[in-house]
Amino acid sequence: MSDLIRCVDLCKSYEGEAETVEVLKSVNFSVGAAEHVALLGNSGSGKSTLLHMLGALDKPTSGQVLFNGNNIFDFSDKKQAAFRNESLGFVYQFHHLLPEFNALENVAMPLLIGGRNQSAAKEKAEQLLKLVGLGHRLTHKPGALSGGERQRVAIARALVCEPQLVLADEPTGNLDHNSGESVLELINDLKEQLSTSFIIVTHDIQLAGRLDRVLHLNQGHLSEQGDSDAA
Repeated sequence: MSDLIRCVDLCKSYEGEAETVEVLKSVNFSVGAAEHVALLGNSGSGKSTLLHMLGALDKPTSGQVLFNGNNIFDFSDKKQAAFRNESLGFVYQFHHLLPEFNALENVAMPLLIGGRNQSAAKEKAEQLLKLVGLGHRLTHKPGALSGGERQRVAIARALVCEPQLVLADEPTGNLDHNSGESVLELINDLKEQLSTSFIIVTHDIQLAGRLDRVLHLNQGHLSEQGDSDAA
């Protein structure tokens, strides 16, 4: 399997008043096409920091993030913005839907921002909402949707630009068990239908165990489940 995204000796530290805090220490891993990877770790272990760097939302202190062989931190600001819009999708614990817009409009938004005409954007958004089982909720605003439905809208929005990789930060963390199970089943179904890679930050060990691989962050060091130093 060829690498879609690869981290090479990725380090991140912050300069405090009294000391330097090392959040990530020489992190190395790769994710292939259509691969679903879980990222586990205690609170404060650097999971979200790592996700932000994979999405070019934060810069490492040193090291590289290679996407299809290109270091994303060599990109100009304009090219990084295009990379995020065209190649990546983002899903968060809190859906971050715009409350004044309905489901169809929320999902169409990334396409409109990218310059797609309104008719084509809404047509594509409708296709994605039907794919995630919400074809009957197109005109409902977030306040009229359940938590699980809102997260499905957020996943549809993340996929509408047909990204190669989705970065998901605790996508089931704010849901009840049944809704969380529904969202996980949806993510697994989408793997078969769209061949999209997912990196999913989670505290849920059961959820993690149902993905292709499990990575652990512990005190800034990354290891893979099964390695002798996995936490």
